[in-house]
Amino acid sequence: MKLFLLLFGVASAYAVDVPVLHPKASALPFSHQGPFVSTADGGVLCMDSKIALRSSDEGSTWASAPLFAEHAKFNVSNERALLRTREGIVISAWMNGAGRKTPNGWRWGDKSVSWKEFVLPTYTCRSTDDGKTWEAPVKLSDPWCGCIHSIIQMKSGRIVLVGQEIIPEWRHATVMWVSDDLGKSWQRGDVLDYGVGAHDHAGSIEGSVIERKDGSLYLLLRTESGFLWEATSRDGLKWEGLKQTAIKSVTCCPQMARLADGRIALLWNAPPRHDPKSGSIRAELSLAFSSDETASWSKPVIVAAIYVPGGRVSYPYLYERKPGELWITTMQGGLRMKISTADLGKGEIPVFVPPPKATPKQGGIIMFGDSTTAPRGGIKVYATLVETALQSIGSSLSVHNAGIPSNTTVQARKRLQEDVLRFKPRVVVVQFGINDSAVDVWKKPSVTEPRVTLSTYIDNYRAMITEAQKQGAKVILMTTNPLRWTSKLRELYGKPPYNPDTDDGFESLNLVRYNDALRKLATELKVPLVDVHAAYSAFADKNKTTIDAMLTDGMHPGELGHQLVAELLVPAIRDAVR
Repeated sequence: MKLFLLLFGVASAYAVDVPVLHPKASALPFSHQGPFVSTADGGVLCMDSKIALRSSDEGSTWASAPLFAEHAKFNVSNERALLRTREGIVISAWMNGAGRKTPNGWRWGDKSVSWKEFVLPTYTCRSTDDGKTWEAPVKLSDPWCGCIHSIIQMKSGRIVLVGQEIIPEWRHATVMWVSDDLGKSWQRGDVLDYGVGAHDHAGSIEGSVIERKDGSLYLLLRTESGFLWEATSRDGLKWEGLKQTAIKSVTCCPQMARLADGRIALLWNAPPRHDPKSGSIRAELSLAFSSDETASWSKPVIVAAIYVPGGRVSYPYLYERKPGELWITTMQGGLRMKISTADLGKGEIPVFVPPPKATPKQGGIIMFGDSTTAPRGGIKVYATLVETALQSIGSSLSVHNAGIPSNTTVQARKRLQEDVLRFKPRVVVVQFGINDSAVDVWKKPSVTEPRVTLSTYIDNYRAMITEAQKQGAKVILMTTNPLRWTSKLRELYGKPPYNPDTDDGFESLNLVRYNDALRKLATELKVPLVDVHAAYSAFADKNKTTIDAMLTDGMHPGELGHQLVAELLVPAIRDAVR
């Protein structure tokens, strides 16, 4: 599993790029996301980054009011919570984006920075007139908070807010807050840490709380275990029974709500039906109900889905506008829908069937590489960018992506004929090396040598170039992107012979030598080489960023990294086909 997370990519082919709704659902007439509350006059209230929004016509039109007197000091996060108490007090909770602070270049988990340098403060604020005016915000804490989206009022009148914070172990943990004066002041409760992970989305986080009929509180938490975790409390301060539930979930947050008919509703991202073993695909939004106070849950109904590469319909907000009418919105995926609970059983979204893998056209361009080449979530990889760029200048050359995650040149050489040469490409772009040069020190017993020796790496490249040229293809070589430490990489690879104390310690051991050898081979064989590795630093400076920020996880290029490769490749391809 560890190897998969770091060296394997995620390749998928989905069919549509907008949310697919349950057959009985309809779109809401606005773009605002939840959470929502009902006002005393029967209207609807929600909030945005700087304003509160009120509607008296079921969302067709909205009036706004400022949230803050000191406008520049506050910026409400997309992850937020909203409650209207029985006394008519509206309480909002959110992270203040205007107060965000991080060390230069992010550097989560870096030994040279303190976890206290990551600041994203948690605030609450109140309105006593249904959102027309707002009191000054109250800060609850400074440490980095990744998400807040659940706040309730107990029968006793106590307000319970689910927060989270970075902790010294370099992950997040849930932090509970309660107020006994309707949000004027707050008391900090237990920290719930399930003890796993050391990165910015690790831990037991993004919780949702509900009060059960017996007066106990029930909490569901996001984890990386493949399941939601639970805990219970009598007072919102002291929590017990932190353990795994039977509710399968990808790594995203749940949302619970008490409905008018007495049931508890749960919205979350269960593993998608077409890929039930996935721990990360947020393509489907599931809705289930409990009629026995969370002891069991009904079979989930898929209320919405997005089937595109990296598509997400997640971070949901559930609002019962009137008994049986649910408004469901999401932060990710832009879902804005309503549906009657009575209609949930009347039809369903069909199980998605991924289309067959595309067959490349003969005489085109084939990108041949590993996970830094392969399709990767919602990122536009360089193969896609190159094809778009070539089409814009009138080229008819097709581009096919033959990247396979985790590949070394040993595996690439074995599949060269089947995946590349049988399609008689005009140009083959080859990029391998990260996996070849990796030393799997995380294995037991620990490994001290690279997966593929340098001499074998070059022999494999030489053989592939020769074979491609024999069949009439033009070959373009590429050095790899740089590597940088992340907390996860240090956890797995931060031991000898690697040096975890230098920024480039993950590549300096072997990858630099492998790229140097590839440069020499390109000169010897007079094959064009695109020096991606060498271009990273200047490109980062040009775009006022860092090499670290151009990588999604220390290993794989993000949008800017793929943009760089595409900009370098297009002229090289044009030269090759002249």
